[in-house]
Amino acid sequence: METVSLCLLISATLSIQPDRTQFFRYEAFSLNCAVPGNFNGWAVRRNTSMGLRVLCEDGWGRPNGSSCINNRAYSADSGLYWCESEKECSNTLNITVNIGVVILESPALPVTEGDNVALRCSYKERYDEYSSSDFFATFYKDDVFIGKYARGEMILKNVPMSVNGFYNCEHPEHGKSPKSWLSVRARAQPSSEPPLMSLSNLVSTILLFLLYTAIAMLCIYTYRKWARAQAEAKRREPDHL
Repeated sequence: METVSLCLLISATLSIQPDRTQFFRYEAFSLNCAVPGNFNGWAVRRNTSMGLRVLCEDGWGRPNGSSCINNRAYSADSGLYWCESEKECSNTLNITVNIGVVILESPALPVTEGDNVALRCSYKERYDEYSSSDFFATFYKDDVFIGKYARGEMILKNVPMSVNGFYNCEHPEHGKSPKSWLSVRARAQPSSEPPLMSLSNLVSTILLFLLYTAIAMLCIYTYRKWARAQAEAKRREPDHL
């Protein structure tokens, strides 16, 4: 499958609601492109089995400002999604619309090192309106068994960078979910360099320095004038010898 067209700068963030990349058939999801400044000139696109670099409005979604809404997802909607302008683009999201009855709910965007992350296994009969996680689910990372958890949920606490990988889950009777990539980004370290002074603080400091300098020069001038006056008065005093 063709990937995203040439992108000179990744300057936007594509997110999805609900916050996951796996969906049951006929579910709805909304894509939102967060762009610094004006959204004009940006478009949400996708690569799927139904076409490459297809715009949101071309038969699969409804544009709404910086969002694209898919009210009824089908298996053909599985693929890569992103937003782009003429030379800039966003991250990509790999969305899966599962024809089966089990999905893994995991964060679509990278989580931050040290956070707690919930992975949920959901089951839904084909014609049911709501899904359920009320069962013992088995979780895997990179096809390696992790464990079984009640209520279909596994909590990863204080996640390290080594948590990166492909995860999926299994219902005890109805099989496994597709795999989703979980990405962990490093937590930003506080800078050891002293913070730069703002322009307003710099101007205030300069003005204060000039004021103190003027006061000091005035004091010195006044003292010297007084000292000369005293010396002149003393010189004019009669000699009382």
